[in-house]
Amino acid sequence: MDINGRTHPLIVVGVDGSRSSVAALAFAKEYAERRHGRLRAVSVWSYPISYNPLPVTWSPKKDAEFQLRMASKEVFGHVLPDWYEQAVREGSAARNLLDESRTADALIVGSRGHGGFAGLLLGSVSAQCAAHSQCPAIVIHADHTAAGVGSDQTEHPLSARGGALVVGYDGSANADDALAWALAAAEDLGAPVTVVRTWSIDRIPRESSDEFGHGHSFDDVTAQVRRDLVSETQSLIDAHPRVAVTLQAALSQPAEELIRRSKDASMVVVGSRGRGGFVGLLLGSVSAECASHGMCPVVVVPAGSRTGSRAALNVAAVDG
Repeated sequence: MDINGRTHPLIVVGVDGSRSSVAALAFAKEYAERRHGRLRAVSVWSYPISYNPLPVTWSPKKDAEFQLRMASKEVFGHVLPDWYEQAVREGSAARNLLDESRTADALIVGSRGHGGFAGLLLGSVSAQCAAHSQCPAIVIHADHTAAGVGSDQTEHPLSARGGALVVGYDGSANADDALAWALAAAEDLGAPVTVVRTWSIDRIPRESSDEFGHGHSFDDVTAQVRRDLVSETQSLIDAHPRVAVTLQAALSQPAEELIRRSKDASMVVVGSRGRGGFVGLLLGSVSAECASHGMCPVVVVPAGSRTGSRAALNVAAVDG
């Protein structure tokens, strides 16, 4: 059961034939199986803008269908399960996937598709999905899974990693959304959860200094931050008694700490917007950095996911 109470959550994955998208499909397969969900793979096509005449026999739609068929065969083999469906859409990849996010419970994308600059860590489609998705968006990097078909990490990319779901928590409402999602996912995945809250010299909790300006030791401040973390997350954690939860505080920058921990995590889970930054920004700096540099799948949870309310999609902000 997903966090919104539906028995068979819908998971959508974008596939364009790139290695990153095949890795995303492999991850989506196991994720859907372990969350007892339905999986829809979406491939998008459009006529490219070109100054040179295109071959008369070439069809972008047929090419998209072929890429999706080959990726499905690579991940599933010759027999496709009845809970898996393939869809080919025309238009913008980002727009189509974001439209899917209106009714999906999770949107999974590879970090880099066929287009754009080769050295870019996060492509335009994955960046837009992370910023605008109305359901949790999971970003997969191709180098996080084994390249060879049939290897343990290709067949079981999620369980092969092991490790906890690491949640970045700053006390914001969106952090509550991220933690609630992680706890519900952890129940289905049989994984522990580690909740992390960071502090730095320029963000010392007010309670850690007395009225005369006396500063406590770093250990004292870290202990205070952890006590705040325990009290602020207790009600959410109590709602999931079967999940083993560890709460930790650290003197570090948020993105730096989460990226460091992503090396051994099964997933890193962050809210799309925390306490810092500009109010109108849809994707915060921490979530953007984690999605770009994380060494495991990174889940970006939009505001309202915990309650089921979702903000209207800002179509004007999505590239055509």
